[in-house]
Amino acid sequence: MKHYVEITLLFDVEIPLNFLLQKVYQQLHLKFVEMKEQQHIPPAPLQRGENLQPVGVSFPKYDKAANTLGNKIRLFAHDVATLEQFNAKQTLRKLSDYVHVTNIRDVPPNVQTFACFQRLQLKTSNLRLARRKAKRENVNVEIALSKLERFNESRTTVPFVVIKSVSNCETFRLFVVCHEQSSDNCAARFGTYGLSSTSTVPVF
Repeated sequence: MKHYVEITLLFDVEIPLNFLLQKVYQQLHLKFVEMKEQQHIPPAPLQRGENLQPVGVSFPKYDKAANTLGNKIRLFAHDVATLEQFNAKQTLRKLSDYVHVTNIRDVPPNVQTFACFQRLQLKTSNLRLARRKAKRENVNVEIALSKLERFNESRTTVPFVVIKSVSNCETFRLFVVCHEQSSDNCAARFGTYGLSSTSTVPVF
């Protein structure tokens, strides 16, 4: 990835960082979906059901120990034209009082570290446990499954952002894990949350 745009969430005593991150990332998600619909990228063996588009994200202030994605988001692409098409300043125009968006920049030439920022989907759909819970609490299985999911989400320390899916309109926690590595493995194939289990972005 050769070029990037950096988005900084500005501190505001009246607006919690997590709330602002939710609003910003929702707009980015909508734009990722639009970019995916405009692309003609052939299928690839990424995560099952993952829709592909060419802009990837990183979180420079990502801190698992503190359970935070931080206040910065970088958008990466192989070429300037892709980031111009994304047009982050226009995408976030309604939030312009709360974010700072840089112009398109070149990635430093001496980057030695790369990372996959990947969605973590918790394996909470254990039907056997849900059936036992449903019987014990005298509720239906769907309610029991929902309770199990909320319980497991509350136990994880992986940073997340709350987001509403464009595809099914459900609001959920998008958990993000970061896997750093020393080699670049980027085919610029990211999902509609800007994440990928295989494509890397530079870390600097």
